[in-house]
Amino acid sequence: MRLAVPVTVGQLAIVGMSITDIVISGKFSTDDLAGVSLASAVFNLSIMLTIGIVLANGPIIGQFFGAGNFKSMRSQFQSCLYLCLPLGLFCAGLVVLGMFALPLIDTSPEVLSIALDYLWPMAGAAFFLPFMMAYRTTFESMGHARPAMIFNLLGLLINLPLDYALVFGKWGLPALGGAGCGWATLFVSMFIVAGETWYARFASPLRSYRLLTTIAKLDLERIKETLRVGLPLGGAILAEGGFFLIIPLFIAHLGAVVISGHSIAIYFDWAMFMVPMGISQAIAVLAAHELGRSNSTLARQICFSGLALTTVMALIQASFVVVFRHQIASLFSPDPAVQELAALLLIYAAAFRVFDAINVGGNGALRAYKDTRITLVLAIGGYWLIGFPLSYSLALTDLWGDPLGVEGFWVGMVITLILTSSLTTLRVHHTTGRYDRIH
Repeated sequence: MRLAVPVTVGQLAIVGMSITDIVISGKFSTDDLAGVSLASAVFNLSIMLTIGIVLANGPIIGQFFGAGNFKSMRSQFQSCLYLCLPLGLFCAGLVVLGMFALPLIDTSPEVLSIALDYLWPMAGAAFFLPFMMAYRTTFESMGHARPAMIFNLLGLLINLPLDYALVFGKWGLPALGGAGCGWATLFVSMFIVAGETWYARFASPLRSYRLLTTIAKLDLERIKETLRVGLPLGGAILAEGGFFLIIPLFIAHLGAVVISGHSIAIYFDWAMFMVPMGISQAIAVLAAHELGRSNSTLARQICFSGLALTTVMALIQASFVVVFRHQIASLFSPDPAVQELAALLLIYAAAFRVFDAINVGGNGALRAYKDTRITLVLAIGGYWLIGFPLSYSLALTDLWGDPLGVEGFWVGMVITLILTSSLTTLRVHHTTGRYDRIH
């Protein structure tokens, strides 16, 4: 909990920026809410693979830190920063590519125009994202989670008034509507990367590690190791995240109310997701430390204690969502039709939250052991071979009876998470037990 709380708060601050975009654009108009929601789906799809690749930096740094091998740890950190340059360009390029693909979606010209205007600055934000991830995973894996948390919170505090000013045209700034949220995000991303660079270079708690005072040459072996662990992890995140994020593209023809109601439910669940994600990251870091110290028994105990904690927290979250679903929906939009649909979908989100939390906690344990290929296999098999055909057929075909519309996608998501979370937990039991026996 000591590690998970600052990690969770920092991640909630980042998600809070996205939620701020949704809330403020929703207050401006339903079309702006729908446009920003569609554009956010494109943006998030563009960064999923890279997020997974850079997340691999965490357990690698953690094992070196646990073993006291600070020279290799420094080489890993700097090699990850070198890798972030092409990854940032890759993310930005995918956002631009998504802008060319968006006009193919069956949606209104007004919603499309808002989405495209929002994505231009978000391409710049996508470039900075890998660097933010590299600093965050390094700090957390060294047991210094608070600096990343503080910079993210400062970013959120800047983003809130800047969003408002750029959307509504306050304090002498132009009224850009939903697109203003994108420009605010770009500015905040630059601020966070600059602040974390300064901290890594000059902060006294990290001075003895010389993270940026001694610049090492490019280490291709460290980059290969990051890619070996990170590519399957990134593929799994893309498979899972892509499954959820393409849904707005398939329901775009159902209108702005349906897009907006679905987006409220998915974005609020995304905020809830940060709690198990923070615990998952703590599992990965602490178990990696013990593996670096060759203490496999304690590493296994950390994994299953973390899974138990994740499940309990998810049950509390699910209860909260069910009880306050109408109040939650009203925070995002003044439109009664949007509120009604969002409140309905939040019931599905509550069930979804429990099984997703178990799954993400298990993925954190597997990340500590660098057992990431199975994560990719389970994600592709669960979400795309089973989940997507089931969800699509429930939502938009009469294969199972009358089409359920957007509800069908949520029913399919819950069934998929039940399957994948069960298989992930079995894999954690197998991997930790096998490692314990060998060592």
